Amino acid sequence: MNAASRVALVACPDYDRQRVRDAVQRGLDLLGPGSLPSAAGLNGKRLLLKPNLLRTAPAGKGVTTHPEVFAAVAGSLVARGLSLAYGDSPNGMFTPLAVARSCGIHDAAFALGVPLADFETGVDVSFPGGLLDRRFTVARGAVEAGGIVNLPRLKTHGLTTMTGALKNTFGVIPGGRKGEYHVTHPDVESFSRMIVDLNRAIPSCLVVMDAIMVMEGNGPANGRLRAIGLLIITTDPVAADAVGCRIMGIDPVAVPFVRIADEAGLGNAHAGKIELLGETLEQYSRADMDVRARPLGQNVPRFLIRVAKDLIVSKPVIDDAKCSRCGQCVEACPTVPKSLRQEGQSTRGVPRYLYSACIRCYCCQETCPTGAISIRRAPLAGVFEARRESAGRGKSLT
Repeated sequence: MNAASRVALVACPDYDRQRVRDAVQRGLDLLGPGSLPSAAGLNGKRLLLKPNLLRTAPAGKGVTTHPEVFAAVAGSLVARGLSLAYGDSPNGMFTPLAVARSCGIHDAAFALGVPLADFETGVDVSFPGGLLDRRFTVARGAVEAGGIVNLPRLKTHGLTTMTGALKNTFGVIPGGRKGEYHVTHPDVESFSRMIVDLNRAIPSCLVVMDAIMVMEGNGPANGRLRAIGLLIITTDPVAADAVGCRIMGIDPVAVPFVRIADEAGLGNAHAGKIELLGETLEQYSRADMDVRARPLGQNVPRFLIRVAKDLIVSKPVIDDAKCSRCGQCVEACPTVPKSLRQEGQSTRGVPRYLYSACIRCYCCQETCPTGAISIRRAPLAGVFEARRESAGRGKSLT
């Protein structure tokens, strides 16, 4: 049984530089010095800052971790004498440097002398204790780090309902390789088990979650921003995500990777096993948050999904009026052959889905730069969601 996890909730109403720095310092002080990595413990290695660098976007869009949060954490750790690097692997269409430049994190890192780690070269990592996956291809910069400081942005997510610390770790997989994991883990339960195994193999030693402005609706890239005004700081990524779920009005048991991580002993998601420091959670929780994607029940028979997929599993759809015909969704589709087709070369048309081949990974939806792709709820999805919620009541993490 895991000991109780300490989670600091620190008010921070906006991204004013001094207010963010003060909030980060207060959160670290609340956790106490024993919770932070030390130079001696790193054995001469760099500590890796792992922001969310999903794709190119200005900081104000809320697609990435905000550069002021990154700078505040980096500055605090540098002041403690720690050697740092940073990195993340966006989807295969963007380089880490391009995304870091677009959102301002590159400039923040450069000002502090924090270099960009190698997140384009993959290294095979063995993990014999995996629940499902026992080998990963991980970015060299993450493998060579002495520890990982996880800097996620709290957002909704088309596949996993929400994304926070645990899902942010998926960014240690080099960009082009991520699609392979979606193909080999085509349903949310197996994908979630892979995420948990990855977090066990490549653990975070500190989490600072950006919940100052939270993305709701068509996340993780094209939703609306909602002011919450909070930083979530802890050494337990499971507890961080469980608190993030409660802020978004979600029972953590409804998010498969949170439930599986708790069951695997990676961290704590039960409210009774989380000691909250600083602010009270109730004043930041939003029961009316627009959370559109809800996973199916974990015991839905695979054969039923295969024969009635369009009735049971929600699917991505394209709004022709918003589509720029850029083709990024086609390029991001990981299936072979592609589940999206775009006719024409010089004058390309709106991409069209071959739904029989679509694995519902929603890589297209999170890649779309214009927000033209959203997720349409399947006609019978509510039946299986109700089944999931009924099964989960006896083991609710709230």
